[in-house]
Amino acid sequence: MSGAAGRGRRGVAALLVAEVASLTGSQLSTVALPWFVLTTTGSVVRMSWVMAAYFVPVALFGIVAGGWAGRVGARRWMILSDLCRFVLTAAVPTLYALGALSFPLLLLLTFLTGAFWAPYMASQQTVLAGVTGEDEHALARTGSLLQGATRTAVVLGPPGGAALVVLLGAPAVLLIDAASFLVAAALVGWAVSDQGRPPEEDSPMRSKVGEAMGVLRRDRLLFFWSVGTMITESAGQALLAAFPVLVKLQFRAGVGMVGALLACFGAGALVGSLLAPLVLRRTTAVRLATSAKVLQVVALIPLAFALPPWGFGVVLVVWGVFVGLTNGPASAVRLLRIPVRLRTEAMAVITTVTLLGGSAGLLLVGVAFEQLGTRVPLVIMLAVQAVGAALFLIGTVRFGGRPKPDAAVPTEGQRSPESPPRTEPLHP
Repeated sequence: MSGAAGRGRRGVAALLVAEVASLTGSQLSTVALPWFVLTTTGSVVRMSWVMAAYFVPVALFGIVAGGWAGRVGARRWMILSDLCRFVLTAAVPTLYALGALSFPLLLLLTFLTGAFWAPYMASQQTVLAGVTGEDEHALARTGSLLQGATRTAVVLGPPGGAALVVLLGAPAVLLIDAASFLVAAALVGWAVSDQGRPPEEDSPMRSKVGEAMGVLRRDRLLFFWSVGTMITESAGQALLAAFPVLVKLQFRAGVGMVGALLACFGAGALVGSLLAPLVLRRTTAVRLATSAKVLQVVALIPLAFALPPWGFGVVLVVWGVFVGLTNGPASAVRLLRIPVRLRTEAMAVITTVTLLGGSAGLLLVGVAFEQLGTRVPLVIMLAVQAVGAALFLIGTVRFGGRPKPDAAVPTEGQRSPESPPRTEPLHP
């Protein structure tokens, strides 16, 4: 038992460090790439296209790639994804140095890199459940620590990215991002045990993906949470993408402020992620995730008014705290309501739906700021966030109890909206 526990702790630690490494690199690019496009082209629309190119492949490949990840195995898919993203990310500065990087080619490389995102995130959640176990509170606490690792990267990355862009230039920053994927692949390969393929590996991929989608349709909490999160993600990604625009057009500042604003959000989210395990001692994951989701909207209300840069930063810190309190517990609830054999596929569907919302926000944010100025788009983002949080709340209030103890995947004759699949029990 002690050996298994030690391997589990090592696996969790490796996932946390790998997350910090790869996402810190990605956060460097989050500052470098859009600022580079914005300053070299002068086009807000082109900037939003580049950012959206990372999300758009989710619509085309997210669910199918989740099926591939389920067949390959979650750990193996994580390693493969990191290696491929290393090659694709390194290609951008390499081609730029050779004078061969056109704007369409940049969009293509960003598009291909984004194709790995949804199944990677789904695989990461599956691996996390494998090394943590099936207890809701333990999984929620570990998930919050993983979110904390993510937010650490969000805190460290943007200011570092802004400084490195000034010192080294955007191409060098992208090379650092590429190297971070290699570090993450090495850590997961070394410290996370191979969990093997699901026992039903011979099932047709299309059948398993269909079963996973059926689980999400029948479990109404998962359904409402997924739709609500898709909507809030569209507003959230639009807001994050708006930072360079607001800094340049409203605050009349430079790239350093972009990094500072992103760091404000990341710092708040890190605090929320670290607070979540403490709050979970006194409440359930469902209640914490729902309360924090609603409070995200409250935190963003000041965006409806004219704010100085420091006021905008305070709003982002508070919003980030509630985002951090939401994500870990929400992920734990979702995982434990999904049958083990379908987790990678179902989480890929959830991640795909969420990132589709983000894609919509990124595609529209540039046009919104060009046509409506800087104030109206922020008010629209607040309203969209409120709609998504309302759906999240409805799912909890009406369907937030334990799943019924039916078979994990009922036969066709047994399936009905009133008979959700058997899942691991929740512990509210």
